[in-house]
Amino acid sequence: MEFLHRLFDKAEWALAGLIGAVVASWWHKDDLTSLRAWVIFLVTGVACALYLTGMLSDYLGVTEPNNVVGVGFLLGSFGGAAMAAIHRAIKAADLWALIRQKFGGGNR
Repeated sequence: MEFLHRLFDKAEWALAGLIGAVVASWWHKDDLTSLRAWVIFLVTGVACALYLTGMLSDYLGVTEPNNVVGVGFLLGSFGGAAMAAIHRAIKAADLWALIRQKFGGGNR
């Protein structure tokens, strides 16, 4: 129950992140070819806004509540795009070759 209370306290951040992710999805519509990809984009944007807004606002010294919600909007819009870019980079990297090189595995 405590989780729901904390989530309700941050509802403005989550809504701002959702709106930011929806706005950002317009520019990523070539990458978001399926409903699943679009939903994941939105969820990652909301998650970034929900869990990083407080930390980033404290780091930047943003204390005005309306400005903190603006930080949530920006994190929502950039969060989905950042997670998509990280996913593409991990997918493109040959991690097994890096592990074999680091720990001395043979060539197969």
